[in-house]
Amino acid sequence: MEKRFSKIEISSIKTIAKNVTPYVNKKNKVDEKIKEIHEKVEEMIRKRVEEKVAKLEAEKAGYQAIIDSMNATVKHITGGYTTEDLVNREVVKTGKLDQNGKEILQTRYTLKYPETVVPVLEEKDFDEPANEEAKEVEENPFTEEVEENPAPTEYDEQAAADDNDEWF
Repeated sequence: MEKRFSKIEISSIKTIAKNVTPYVNKKNKVDEKIKEIHEKVEEMIRKRVEEKVAKLEAEKAGYQAIIDSMNATVKHITGGYTTEDLVNREVVKTGKLDQNGKEILQTRYTLKYPETVVPVLEEKDFDEPANEEAKEVEENPFTEEVEENPAPTEYDEQAAADDNDEWF
């Protein structure tokens, strides 16, 4: 069904549109300002979030450096595994209370895998050198020189003064 407007209705609609237009324009300008504010807020939030994330990433990198330095021995022993790979951390309730009435918890560290998976260091006889480098250390050529020098029998004041100067 088609609606036909009379001349008076068309004239009224045009007059009302003419009167409403300034308010529609003002409403559109307010919408644009709201949109700009939202964009600015989003940009500010994004910048702050990025700054916080950057700080947290730097803090995380510092912790990772500490973890890596502490895990270096474990990595060497196990062929590259870290404590995070090999050990489970469990917090267990002890059933006891502390002086404030809070329950005491105990932390236990257990291997994730059977002990046979982790390479076991061989027990060494400490009387014998562990390797060739240790034998070389025992056969230090400088020890012979020290042994050959006789101990002074008389007190030499000048030599004693020279020795004391070296330490300061």
